[in-house]
Amino acid sequence: MHTHHLADAELDQLGRGLGDPALIDRLRAGQLSKRMLHLRLLLDGLPERSPVHEHFALLVAATRRRPDLGPVALAHPHLGTWLAEQLRRLHRGGDGAAAPADLDYLGCVAADAATRAGLDFELILTPRDGTVVLPGRGIALVDPSAPAVVHHRDGVLRVGTLTVPAEPGRDTENWLAVRTLRAESEGIGITLLLDDLDPFRDRHQLGAADRLDEAEVRHWQGALSSAWSMLTRHHRRYAEGIAAGLTTVVPLDAPDSTAGVNVTSMDAFGATAMTRPADGTALGLGLVHEFQHAKLGAVLDVVELYQRDERPRYYAPWRDDPRPLGAVLQGVYAFLAVTDFWRIQRTLLTGGPAQLAEAEFVRWRDRVWRTHDTLVRANRFTAPGRRFLAAMRGAQELWWSEPASPLAQQLARDAAADHWVGWRLRNRRPDPAAVLRLADLFDAGEPCPARWVEVSVEARAERLLTFSARLDLTRLGLTDPARFAALCREPDPGFSVGDLALVGGDLAAARDAYRAQIAVGEDPLDAWIGLILACQRDDGYPVRLESPELCLAVHTELRRRGREADPLGLARWLEPVTCDEDGAGERTWGPLVQPRRTPVGATSEAAPDRS
Repeated sequence: MHTHHLADAELDQLGRGLGDPALIDRLRAGQLSKRMLHLRLLLDGLPERSPVHEHFALLVAATRRRPDLGPVALAHPHLGTWLAEQLRRLHRGGDGAAAPADLDYLGCVAADAATRAGLDFELILTPRDGTVVLPGRGIALVDPSAPAVVHHRDGVLRVGTLTVPAEPGRDTENWLAVRTLRAESEGIGITLLLDDLDPFRDRHQLGAADRLDEAEVRHWQGALSSAWSMLTRHHRRYAEGIAAGLTTVVPLDAPDSTAGVNVTSMDAFGATAMTRPADGTALGLGLVHEFQHAKLGAVLDVVELYQRDERPRYYAPWRDDPRPLGAVLQGVYAFLAVTDFWRIQRTLLTGGPAQLAEAEFVRWRDRVWRTHDTLVRANRFTAPGRRFLAAMRGAQELWWSEPASPLAQQLARDAAADHWVGWRLRNRRPDPAAVLRLADLFDAGEPCPARWVEVSVEARAERLLTFSARLDLTRLGLTDPARFAALCREPDPGFSVGDLALVGGDLAAARDAYRAQIAVGEDPLDAWIGLILACQRDDGYPVRLESPELCLAVHTELRRRGREADPLGLARWLEPVTCDEDGAGERTWGPLVQPRRTPVGATSEAAPDRS
């Protein structure tokens, strides 16, 4: 049996964050073999009466007629999702719970392949919510109460009485076609299905968009044209790999709170799901970031890089919840490319956008470097894994010789501290017994004892992807200083007075505003983050809030008892207490903040020095 492997040179190339078209083809070949194995496991686990066996026979017949169609059918991204889901269902306890429409998905794939092979056939499929999908082609709207007959004769494909248009991408009555996005620049072309139809496109549960109107499709096409021109001209090594491996984009219908959130399933190589891109730059960055996940997922299916550790306990500066080791590796690998993206973008822009790009470069250069250290210290990587980490480190080392302006370094520190403080408050839990004892002493007017308090990391069940209004205001101050100044004069309800003061450099006003917010219980967690930052950025302020999670926990307990306490007064009282960290790698992240010298939007800072 042929076994997929990666040579050392190939592992080095991928470790540096890259992957040429030939190497992407090798990763895809591994994915096709994985799907063949999954299909075999599924067939072996299902009874012979299952329609999946009939559908598989049709797929085999189509492949025998046209051997090139086998890889095409297996490569459909959502087939991988379907296979993984059915195998998980079998593992949980048999096929009884499977809906007929779920089991018929392979028949939909086989029907499309058989049509392309020119085979005459007839299949009876169960509609899903009144639709029958032909993956990558479109969906037919049918009677939801009756089985649908799919048949192909004399070159004509019908679903019931509906004739499927031979022309791709064309809607007709009761037929919705998958739309296609195309772009070409610098001799590299890309073709992407904009899939808003497939029933297995939303297994990540982030909310796949329903049918897009034509205006939205035009927006995606315009964003892709702009993104592709930028990527091929300035990020060509990434563009070549994306063109070779990415086939499908699933639009997400995300609310404002998750705008810009994208996701790539490790079961759906070739596809990524993305929220509506603001512009070409946003889409280009999203494609680079998400295809990194696809590459690393395919590598992990071929090479064992590390010993599994599923405990969610590590800090990752791009997520608000503790992450297991594998997820941290995925993040480091994705943000390796993000750092490189901003490293180049900062040289292409001017003014505020250039300063923002430079700050993003400095921020992620530092974050990736530090998180890479976390991976190394975990000491769970195999020999190929250590080689992969070394290649990643080699790419990072080249960037440290590149100068950055003081403003960019300051903004990067501020952004990093904002996230780190929020992560601590959300996920680090001081010992409950110690919290109760300290609350008792404070309530009784007793002095605070000098003692250790153990702190543990507790993962939350929900996926945490929050955003900071302070970072949004910082970006606004760089890209549109007039609008930022207007907000400071007349605050918008979407931004707190404390955030505006903090970003504007008025630390005393920020502290007063945040304390007022906390006193009335308004958005307390975000107000606590802002208050801590306002204290830490002022090197002359006597309260440092070095253990913010303890101060928040004691304050919350006092409020539960009906006792209000000034958070800064409580912080002073708690100064004799030392919090003991749990050893998951967080200790090495602090301190992260240096005093702010110049408020965002001020004109005294020179343009970034690129000498």
